[in-house]
Amino acid sequence: MADKLYECDLHVHTTASDGGWSPEEVVALAARRGVRTIAITDHDTTAAVGRAVAAGGRQGVEVIPGVELTTAEGNHLLGYFIRPAEGELDQYLSALRKRLLAYMRRVVEDMRSTLGLELTPDELERCAGGGIPNMSHLLHLLHSTGRLPSPRFDSPEAVEFFGDSEYLFNYYRTFARSRPFTDTARAIRMIRAAGGAAVWAHPAHSRELDNGYIDSLKACGLAGLEVVTPKHGASTRTALLELCRQFNLVPTGGTDYHGRYYESIEQGSEIGSCGVDPPTFERLKESAESLRKTG
Repeated sequence: MADKLYECDLHVHTTASDGGWSPEEVVALAARRGVRTIAITDHDTTAAVGRAVAAGGRQGVEVIPGVELTTAEGNHLLGYFIRPAEGELDQYLSALRKRLLAYMRRVVEDMRSTLGLELTPDELERCAGGGIPNMSHLLHLLHSTGRLPSPRFDSPEAVEFFGDSEYLFNYYRTFARSRPFTDTARAIRMIRAAGGAAVWAHPAHSRELDNGYIDSLKACGLAGLEVVTPKHGASTRTALLELCRQFNLVPTGGTDYHGRYYESIEQGSEIGSCGVDPPTFERLKESAESLRKTG
């Protein structure tokens, strides 16, 4: 039996963060697979939203403006139906991008002196295209200039070049030690203030599920839990559905699609292989509208 194709995939990344395909390419992939709705949820940036919405209009794919916020506690908060470039959320993302850009400039300069890297920090910034500069962009540049034969993060050549099989995670851990990320409660409040609905991404992958903690996030304005994701097995999805029922939260879903650089991790997951049905999507939309009315 063929795998189920969901009409609505609410967790998709682009080259604005650590995705492997541009906003236009991601929308084209969705259209070819018959996915009607996708949410662009790049890590800590909304830079791809405008281009994706425009591409969706041309290809008949509804694109939901979104974001995936990293928090100090290690949680990821998805924001749906947000108004990009507005208010506290926009100010926070702009400041975070500046910190990441300064950090990646130091990373590149260090690699220039220790590894003989011929790329410049300016090239890396241009590759990010207004988004969050990170190691995915560096992999792309190393591949496009012929320094690496593959853009995959775990290729033998990449591991040999960086001299560390954990280089990707160590890059993130080093940046995280500077405590650049906001706390989960504030992340929820910023998403709400931007007109969006806040959903806890792959919660069982982030920490042990705890009713008291979920109740505290609901009090801050949490609207849903991501249930249908490649990171959750059947029993976990069942448990999360029960928590959604118990706390009146919307059960959402998405592939957490990155593509190209991370194919070995995603194990063949394609846009639409996880997601939600139209009635659940409408419920999420109604939740966002209700939250906007209540403030």
